[in-house]
Amino acid sequence: MKNPNFDPIVRHQTSRTSRILRAVVLIALWLFIALVVFANISFSLGWYSDGLVSLYLLLNLQPHANNAILLLIGVLLLIVPVYCGWRWTRLTKEDHA
Repeated sequence: MKNPNFDPIVRHQTSRTSRILRAVVLIALWLFIALVVFANISFSLGWYSDGLVSLYLLLNLQPHANNAILLLIGVLLLIVPVYCGWRWTRLTKEDHA
């Protein structure tokens, strides 16, 4: 039996400072990920330069890991939308029930 007053979502206002800090951290993480993906794709395509080699050394990447990282990115590009769609349908079904 479902409790009609049960609402598991906690709704409260986060402070503006907290939201800005979260945004900065997320943007920095996504920029780092984009940089790693760019470096891996560049090495996969054979684009070698002093700056790219320095970036590889700085990030401590391994050239033979390119295929594994690109495979992981591809798998995630498939899994994430499927999971989001599944989750969306489950949440909308609970709304209408």
